[in-house]
Amino acid sequence: MIRINLLTEAKAAAARKKSPILPTGARLNNILFWAGIAAGVAYIAIMGYARWSTRRQLDEEITKARLEANRLKSIIEEVKGYEDKKKNLEDKINLINQLKTNQKGPVRLMDEVSKALPDLVWLSNVDVAGSQITMRGKTLAIPAVATYVENLKRSPFFAEPVFRTMGLDAAGPGGGAGVYSWEMNLTFRPAAALASASGAASSGTTPAPTPAPAPGKK
Repeated sequence: MIRINLLTEAKAAAARKKSPILPTGARLNNILFWAGIAAGVAYIAIMGYARWSTRRQLDEEITKARLEANRLKSIIEEVKGYEDKKKNLEDKINLINQLKTNQKGPVRLMDEVSKALPDLVWLSNVDVAGSQITMRGKTLAIPAVATYVENLKRSPFFAEPVFRTMGLDAAGPGGGAGVYSWEMNLTFRPAAALASASGAASSGTTPAPTPAPAPGKK
């Protein structure tokens, strides 16, 4: 005959009903431990991905910057080449202009010196050292030399002449007028004169007329 202990089964069922729904004690600690580990792993994974993404973005920007730098470098080298060519051309042009000025200088110098000569005065020697000029000559009348000095003063190509010496070489026959030697220094300045002439041309100013010959010219 089978006996069923209903009282024991009832107590077991009641005990199961009274057991807590949420875990407690060691089980709860284990759950919290593994949850913390999972959260830590998830945080590390998220931060690692964020850093990897940032690093990847920075690598792309660095690559773009290097490509742009290489492109700009070629442009800079090309511009530098143009600047070097420009400088070489400017140097050649300046050299050509200087050579032209040097070639025209003596011609213009002698032209200006000759135009200013009055009657009874002639040149015997002209020494040129850069822009400094020493002129020597003869005259039959001292006032004619003074006229020559005034003519040179009026020329824009010369700084104010400095008269050095005047001496009698030989008396004329019968005690008449003799031959005198003279010497003067002056500075030749063609650049200033050409600039003055250019300014006068641009403003429509008429250049100064050629100095009149000394009184008593034949």
